[in-house]
Amino acid sequence: MGMSYLIAGLIVFFGIHVFPWFPARRDAAIAKLGRQRYRGLFALTSAIGLGLIIYGYGNADRTFLWAAPEGARHLAYAVVPVALCLAVAAEIRSNIKRLTAHPMLWGVALWAAVHLLNNGDVESLLLFGGFMAYSVLAMLSANLRGAQKMQEKQPLWRDIVALAGGIAATGAIAHFHETLFGVSIL
Repeated sequence: MGMSYLIAGLIVFFGIHVFPWFPARRDAAIAKLGRQRYRGLFALTSAIGLGLIIYGYGNADRTFLWAAPEGARHLAYAVVPVALCLAVAAEIRSNIKRLTAHPMLWGVALWAAVHLLNNGDVESLLLFGGFMAYSVLAMLSANLRGAQKMQEKQPLWRDIVALAGGIAATGAIAHFHETLFGVSIL
């Protein structure tokens, strides 16, 4: 039963996130609903999808395909903090946005890749593989629609805030990972 919820959640979550890839349809929806209602509906649909994903993944029986290779866990320890720093940087006008137009998507792709490497079951393949594939396709789609790296140099303190936020998020997730996801990483 959990697998059905996981798949439904992935369809709902990625479905609403793919919608903006079609600007004419997105603009028509905004014109019909208004910007605030569109954003509210987007957020609500995303939350429902995410809830279904979490419930489904947590309650799905595991069907294992591979064992994590040696060193994969240590690789995750190195990569996840970088991914979280990128995710935080996506929300801050920092020089990190001068390196890539897609810090959030790079962060999600890196997070998904190391989690997929460490979790060799079908359910994780759907979850983490789905997020990784979505991130890559979203970057390509955004680039086709004209996404650009930020050009203006930003004060160094903004980079420090992005990095500190990512490190703080790493610490919080490490502390609560077992409680939230059933796997101790400390």
